[in-house]
Amino acid sequence: MTNNIKKIIASAIFIIASFTMTYGQITNLSISDRLESYRDSLKRTPYEWHLPIMGEKIRKMGFDIPYPNGISFTYAASKQDILLSDAYVGFSEDELLPIDGIARFKKISSDVSAYTLRYDFWLLPFLNLYGIVGNISSQTNVQLGLPFEMEFNTKKNSGLAYGWGAVLGGAVGPMIVSADFGMVWTKLSNLDQPNKSIFFAGRTGYLIKFRNPVRNLAILVGAQYLGINKAGSGKLGLISTSDKEKALEGLNGWYDNLTDREQEVLEPIYSGVANWLSDDKPVDLHYQFNKEFISPWSMNVGFNFQFNKRYTLTSIYNFGSRSQIVVGLGYRFGFKGKNYLSGLQL
Repeated sequence: MTNNIKKIIASAIFIIASFTMTYGQITNLSISDRLESYRDSLKRTPYEWHLPIMGEKIRKMGFDIPYPNGISFTYAASKQDILLSDAYVGFSEDELLPIDGIARFKKISSDVSAYTLRYDFWLLPFLNLYGIVGNISSQTNVQLGLPFEMEFNTKKNSGLAYGWGAVLGGAVGPMIVSADFGMVWTKLSNLDQPNKSIFFAGRTGYLIKFRNPVRNLAILVGAQYLGINKAGSGKLGLISTSDKEKALEGLNGWYDNLTDREQEVLEPIYSGVANWLSDDKPVDLHYQFNKEFISPWSMNVGFNFQFNKRYTLTSIYNFGSRSQIVVGLGYRFGFKGKNYLSGLQL
């Protein structure tokens, strides 16, 4: 069960990482009047890149648009709580028993770290498209409150995540804004299929210029919606020996305090769990359930520092329904050639 939870958390952290680096690319798109001489020089400077479409026309208007292509590397760490409902478990994939009326989870949380690599390009001066791939590592803590006390940590699990997205972004004076849509698939071991997530995000900020016209600092604030597949299924690997011993003590105490009728009804669940906790051999616990975040919305604050038109440093802290820190480095470049549709008359 918790492997599926790790998959959900992995999706969330992967999405935040991709959005963080996307935002770092639009901070050049400013029409501030502070440095008129720099803007005048932009109008006279030939535009040497294929993209974005009509980038040469935008440059002649005095807009300092970023280099059209980018590669970024991001590290993210996250902790997320999950709500479960309509849960079924069993030691055979074909014989699952409902546990909603029996078991109550006090808390299920997962610690996740992710390393991601992202490629993006500006198709239009206000439209950025990107693809992203990365490695996810996760460990989940489960605290069972009813019918008996039980707490354990799963083994660390790694997997692959990949996705794509699009960003609309721009600026008016020192104020910058972006809107992001994306889809991410996360695949961890012991899962039936990759988990698909979609997200919508918006962020705004204030751009602080320095004496160097290509250096700036953006202070950012935003919100994000994350949607995940509600249904989940898979299998759970073994917990540690010490965790199993503690869990077995709690299970036996709970079962001994049941009435004869309750023991008769719940004996299949008791026997299956007791055998699983007593056996040193690998045994899989199969599960199905519906899952959701406590809230699909979260808030975030952070900054993007553009050292020059090549290099950026971005950091975002996410809070509310999930706790997360993201740090990313970006490098921008371009492919030289005639700018697409530069001769188009508007």
